[in-house]
Amino acid sequence: MQRELLSAAVYISSGAASVATQAARAAARAAPRACVVDTFADPAYARSSVKIVGPKDDLLEATLAAARDAFERVDLREEPAPAPHPRQGAVDMVSFMPLTEKRDDELLEACDALAWRFGEAFDGVPILMYGPRKQRSLVETRRGTSFFASTKDAGPPFINLAPDFGPSNVTAEKGAAVVGAQPYVTNYNVAIDGDISSGRAAAAAVRARFGVQVMALPHAEGLVEVGCNLQAGGGRDSPAVGDVLACIEESLPPACSVRKAYVIGLAPGDALARAVDALAREPAERSTFPRTHEACGGPP
Repeated sequence: MQRELLSAAVYISSGAASVATQAARAAARAAPRACVVDTFADPAYARSSVKIVGPKDDLLEATLAAARDAFERVDLREEPAPAPHPRQGAVDMVSFMPLTEKRDDELLEACDALAWRFGEAFDGVPILMYGPRKQRSLVETRRGTSFFASTKDAGPPFINLAPDFGPSNVTAEKGAAVVGAQPYVTNYNVAIDGDISSGRAAAAAVRARFGVQVMALPHAEGLVEVGCNLQAGGGRDSPAVGDVLACIEESLPPACSVRKAYVIGLAPGDALARAVDALAREPAERSTFPRTHEACGGPP
């Protein structure tokens, strides 16, 4: 059973816990053999996410339901601008991922096929694909959009790439969605007491040592958050969060310190264990979805 389970993460450009909660409920209703294992909301970043696990067909239906629900609820014109966290769409990104920290090309191919089925089925917005079939990485795809510019420019979202699905017109209300498959990403955030230059130096140290995607951004309460996307790549497995935290701590000057470190959306083993437990129960006996937690409140 475990190998047939795959995961999907839906990233939403709203920090309202209610948006993530309603998207999770939509996913839970759509496919009884898929389950929501985590929901997350960050009001300071105007961003939230829903993590779903299931067999491929059920996972696809649940992920489409979550994304469609969020799409109807989010209007980018009502979100902070410039964006506190990079974005280019109301449903900003959908990622299908194997539930392993090891490199697994067979499972990644299955996730890639799901991503293209999602892209074909999700209506109303330009969709840019990334992953093995497209032979384009997530970062390369985001560079063809307003994603990185959105934290400096309050203008409407845009794309410089031809969409793979959907209309070519990018609206100020909904933007564009980026969809694809990649090795499992453990979103590991480290909040530091310090200035943005110290955060960027810490991000550079992690990037140099582990070869993963990292960025540092101002966060709530005067903190700087170093956001790390930990995943397998280039023949290596995903780095351990403890090693990443040690790297950040070593790179900080004496006047700076780590306030909090937490994983968003669960590490793959935790997501798999939660899904296996839920799917062993009758649907009526399951929790419909986990409690939505926030970056600056409650346990991560």
